[in-house]
Amino acid sequence: MNSPQLTVYLKGSDYGRIRKLTNFEKHHHEPDHFSDAALRFVRRIGHAEVKKSAELLYREIRRQFAYKRCDFDYICENGYASIKTPDFEIEKSIDQGIEVSKPKNYCINTLVNLIDTIGNHRDERFIDCFNDHCDQVIVVFPQIIDLSSKIDQIEAIEEFANYLDYAPDASSFDLKLSDQDLHINFTEMHMSFRLLTYPNLKKLLEHSQKAFDILTKKSDIISID
Repeated sequence: MNSPQLTVYLKGSDYGRIRKLTNFEKHHHEPDHFSDAALRFVRRIGHAEVKKSAELLYREIRRQFAYKRCDFDYICENGYASIKTPDFEIEKSIDQGIEVSKPKNYCINTLVNLIDTIGNHRDERFIDCFNDHCDQVIVVFPQIIDLSSKIDQIEAIEEFANYLDYAPDASSFDLKLSDQDLHINFTEMHMSFRLLTYPNLKKLLEHSQKAFDILTKKSDIISID
């Protein structure tokens, strides 16, 4: 899963009530709708959570990989943190929850850009660092893909046909592979992998790579022609 045409990263999200954030005070009010002002408020009072999480992760990466200070590029401000190392980059940010019906929630996202290769699943140091932070593998296509044709191709693959579900207008589709404990979602811009059961980063990376290899070989899923 390390084609130069693709962008591959890990993602994890933690949700909670805005009033539970460390710097939420008695005179504050949880937002009852989504707005730029509400987002600025959440990022301001939620910065402490982002900072604490980023600093703990920084120390764990340093311990596991024995990087020196000069190996890091670290930024933490306004509800956002960035940690760059020689092998990967991490971003943490807090936002207002993404569900339209839940404006009183926050979401802390963690993104890990795999600069090197998805083969990091063989590195126990990497797994130890990010197992508790990430539960999805995201593969971004270089261009918009034709989902209708991809659905037709996948329906012709015996291993996947019975596990395929898609929107009537072919705007997205899913594969739920119970034997691989894997849920794959496709949009015209990316594909995402997550386990159907409990989070396990090593298992997720291994099973994602296997499914990706089959899809690439048999349906040419990353073709943009």
